[in-house]
Amino acid sequence: MDVGRALIGKLAELDRASRSDSILSRRRLLFGGAAALGALAGRAKEANAAPSQAQLRFLVDRLTFGWTQEEQTLAESLGYHQYLEHHLNPSGIDDSALANRLSSYQYLGLLPYLAHLLVNVSLAYYQLYEAAVLRATYSKRQLYEKMVEFWSDHFNIFLFMGDCAWVKNWEDEHVIRPHAMGKFRDLLSASMHSGCMLHYLNNELSVVGNQNENYARELLELHTMGVDGGYTQQDVVEVARCLTGWSFYRYYSDGPLIKMFRFVPQNHDYGPKTVLGHAIPAGQGIEDGEMVCNILASHPSTARFISTKLCKKFWSENPPSSLVDAVTATYLATDGDIKSMLRTIFTTLDPLTADPKFKRPFDLAVSSLRVTNANYDSTGNPVSQAMLDQLISMGQLPFNWAPPDGYPDRMDFWVGLPLARWNYGAALLNNQIQSVIVDVNQFFGNATTADAMVNRINLKMFGGLLSSEERLLIRDYLATNPGSETTRREAISLAIAAPTFQWY
Repeated sequence: MDVGRALIGKLAELDRASRSDSILSRRRLLFGGAAALGALAGRAKEANAAPSQAQLRFLVDRLTFGWTQEEQTLAESLGYHQYLEHHLNPSGIDDSALANRLSSYQYLGLLPYLAHLLVNVSLAYYQLYEAAVLRATYSKRQLYEKMVEFWSDHFNIFLFMGDCAWVKNWEDEHVIRPHAMGKFRDLLSASMHSGCMLHYLNNELSVVGNQNENYARELLELHTMGVDGGYTQQDVVEVARCLTGWSFYRYYSDGPLIKMFRFVPQNHDYGPKTVLGHAIPAGQGIEDGEMVCNILASHPSTARFISTKLCKKFWSENPPSSLVDAVTATYLATDGDIKSMLRTIFTTLDPLTADPKFKRPFDLAVSSLRVTNANYDSTGNPVSQAMLDQLISMGQLPFNWAPPDGYPDRMDFWVGLPLARWNYGAALLNNQIQSVIVDVNQFFGNATTADAMVNRINLKMFGGLLSSEERLLIRDYLATNPGSETTRREAISLAIAAPTFQWY
């Protein structure tokens, strides 16, 4: 049976049935009228779960790359606040199983110098791609990995800009990951000292008398204050002057230092400068850029910009201003402590007041792997090109967003590619993704009737929140041939394509 046609037909049927619903919501924008199913699922959530369970479900949804029964059980055993603290302390979580999975990925964190020596550098960045999928899927430190993803978007570097493909493995391991849940100031400083970032935004071209404003502008607009943060064009010029000479070792003759940060004194502008009203004295060298880092990290506009982005990521696309205010206050009170800001996000308002979020393609891919307990076995074959191709088809292969603003985190950007999402679910369940296996017999266990199997799907994939309309659709499809493994596989792929599964 052509699952794709079946999905379209069934969703269209549900679409027609839902048109009498007069409630307009942003979910309705998804898949046309079929989005009403999302609203139905939301009401089912309210009806089927006690408030405390619903709050726990919200927390699991937001802290992880996809709800699982295992995480829900952990959250219920710890309670709301202890579960939050559990994930705010990633170093206390045993992640040895993931470490074993990644043990054959020898190029993670590779020095750019050694990457240059590889006959085929694609091996290095393919391992980086795949590690991102494996970490999101299997890490027990789910919130930490979500923060790594968040900062990778915030300090976005396009892998194929210049020599970034040789440098990104090192940058990911030594800039983003160590500071993902530390102080924003430290993360900002690490990024400013990243040869990969300075190369991506052309700062090696910025010299006294001919400063290049590209990095300075993005530093202000995208990395710290935001486009409405109150800086002027003259501030951009002055920051660029402060950062003249901030470069990296550029030549093969530099050996192991190549692409590592380097301050080039002869390229620096030693004149006096003024940045956002702060005087930068004449005669300083690298200290100019370090003063800029401190000025920006402590600026109220940076506090608000970073807090707003975090609220949009973890609360909703349009977070209440009261929540943004609270997180901004936490930033300013804690010198940009990322854990403290996350704690404020999840402990200030009632979680049940947050709007659902639409899954980006990477979230959809990984959450599907998690709820189906897929085995992504890359030992002996450490790159699944088919998985990478699926992410490309859906539009979100990690580290492949060319502009410096990172992959969008808005529903309206991603809502136009439903077919690629449906095809992903079908490919996953038909074992058409190299190295990835979903064991449907293990998934269904002793469930053999259509009712029992749809109940298993509802429990394992939705935590009991599958809408009655979607449940009936999948049950009826299973009833056509419940003994067929093909039918059971297609039923799970149908569930992955269901409107409710597109949200968290």
